[in-house]
Amino acid sequence: MKLNPVIGLVLLSTLYTVTFAYQAEERLLDALKSGYRKDVIPMVDNRTAVDVEVSVTVASILGVDDKKQELKTLSWLTMDWRDYRLRWNPRQYDNLQKINVPSDLLWRPDLLPYNSRTLDSGIDLSVDAIVYSNGRVTFIPKWLTQTSCSFDATYYPFDEQTCSMKLGSWTHHAGEIDLRLSHESVSLEPFVEDSTWTIKQTSATREVMQYECCPEPYVHVLFSITLGRTSSALLRFNLIAPTVLFLAAAVLGFYLPSDTGSRTLLGVVSLLGVTLVSLLNYGHFPLSGHATTPIIGQFYALAVILVGLFTVVTIGLWGIHHRAADLSPVPGWLKAVLSGLARVCCIRYPAASTDKDGVPLGSIVAGDGPAEGGAASTVSEIKKLKCMQDILQNVHAIAQTVDEQSRNTANQRNWKNVALVIDRILLTAFILTALIGTLAILLQLA
Repeated sequence: MKLNPVIGLVLLSTLYTVTFAYQAEERLLDALKSGYRKDVIPMVDNRTAVDVEVSVTVASILGVDDKKQELKTLSWLTMDWRDYRLRWNPRQYDNLQKINVPSDLLWRPDLLPYNSRTLDSGIDLSVDAIVYSNGRVTFIPKWLTQTSCSFDATYYPFDEQTCSMKLGSWTHHAGEIDLRLSHESVSLEPFVEDSTWTIKQTSATREVMQYECCPEPYVHVLFSITLGRTSSALLRFNLIAPTVLFLAAAVLGFYLPSDTGSRTLLGVVSLLGVTLVSLLNYGHFPLSGHATTPIIGQFYALAVILVGLFTVVTIGLWGIHHRAADLSPVPGWLKAVLSGLARVCCIRYPAASTDKDGVPLGSIVAGDGPAEGGAASTVSEIKKLKCMQDILQNVHAIAQTVDEQSRNTANQRNWKNVALVIDRILLTAFILTALIGTLAILLQLA
């Protein structure tokens, strides 16, 4: 079988080109490594700092621990600088414009995250760097960050948190390494959405700091990410609905009879329920780095106070309702105060009950009875008179007993009326306090 001369020439040309290209890249790499010191910063002179442009591409949020107040992210850190020792003439190396070089063979900026929770920088140094013929070096490693954040739980579960990543040189001051922000300092193009948090805003700033340890200033960049919590409808229902139901039960409890133990039982059960719900939900609240109380926590505190007052008031009303056991009348000043409060709250204060003619029954039948002697001269008449006198005395005793029972009944009725008016006044105050307190808390969310 004969080989076509044209095909043979093409194969030989291709093999020669590939071999020469590999030889050119190998020769270039040998030339770049010759005499190169990776532990020496590439400063042209001692007065010109190495400009390093940095940018971050956030790939995904690995976790947000609001208890430990830390953020874990996976990002791509882009660093660009110029190393005058890595220049070459492309014509001498088969027109090679760039070459991939293992980054551990080159000088790299010693950039570290200042607010990292781990000793490891999280920067993957195993990736190659791209070196261009003009000396430009581009290094894009993966960056696994675990940085500290200051959480503000005021608006939980509708809160937004801002976390920052502070990146700078650990040993080189501003006169040696000058960090610059690239045109697109923070990018989210390949970002993978998280089920709990969404990125609302990103920003980057360059700052120059003067530390007490060193006379020279140091440059660092601050990458900030604003996260918004994605709270589900079920979470909002579990946080708010049980407490609202216990408050509604306390309001409806005012319509139960105050002379029975059912209202007291309802108050105790509601107090235990709202306290248990508060304690369970408080365990899920994030720790706040600020001296603030979550608004939902203020709502829980208001609910516990109101339901607790309802229980205490119920016990007090039960005592007032049965105050007539000692048969004492209602003081006049108390009647006057309750009458005024009843008119203010548009409540009808029941009038105290009295006898029809206002005269006690005992005074009607009271008397000394017929006198002994007189016209009665016979023994039979005297016996009759004594019998009539005994009857009148018994009737007088019965009348006094009836009068006393009437007064006791009136006192009992008056004390029940006092309990009724106080109950309605407290119901009005309870509803107004609950509405005003809830509105004041909700207005903070606006």
